[in-house]
Amino acid sequence: MTTLEQLLVLQDRDRKIIQLTRETQDIPKRKELTETRLQEHRAAVEAGQEDVKKNQSAIKQVELEIDSLREKIYKLRDQQTKIKTNEEYRAIEKEVAVLEGKIREQEEQELVLMEQAESIKAELKEKQTELKQEESVVQGDMDALDARLGNIQAEIDKLKAERTELATGIDEEWLARYERVMNNKGDVAFVPIERNGACGGCHMKLPPQVLQDVKRAEALVACNYCGRLLFWNG
Repeated sequence: MTTLEQLLVLQDRDRKIIQLTRETQDIPKRKELTETRLQEHRAAVEAGQEDVKKNQSAIKQVELEIDSLREKIYKLRDQQTKIKTNEEYRAIEKEVAVLEGKIREQEEQELVLMEQAESIKAELKEKQTELKQEESVVQGDMDALDARLGNIQAEIDKLKAERTELATGIDEEWLARYERVMNNKGDVAFVPIERNGACGGCHMKLPPQVLQDVKRAEALVACNYCGRLLFWNG
């Protein structure tokens, strides 16, 4: 295997390491998005619980108002037993009738709120069921991402070991040149010459002399435009 061929194999390992490393960096973001789905369901349940509390509070308020009105009627009836004129008696009766009318209004309001309570509780139960289901799904997704992260790290470790072994037998000068370009570009150091004589990295047309130098493969040749190393893939 020529030095160039060794470097191309080395580049294959480096590119795989780069891709896998990027995936490991992306996994926390994916986990965060997955957790966001769960938070949305939790927020929906919390909103439903708040609606139940507000409904119960409204019902309690109506019940207190009804009790207050009945207490007023009770006092008026007690007062009625002590009056001496028909005019006063009729006045109290009229006042009691008004209070009884208000009680009926409050009781109707209470019935409406109690009907709403059934609907609100049913919606809350549905949201709680959806949350439970989503928790199960999210946990499965999290476990899968954790497993994937472990597998990726094992693969990276394996590739790094292979890379170390491959790099041992490569000419130091060529290896150093390759690594400088790879570190600078961050994606690929060696690119092939395209059929039209252009660089496989930046796609700029290369001078004839450069093409000849690449064909001879006696030294590392860089693209005049992007600086990537060139090889003949013919």
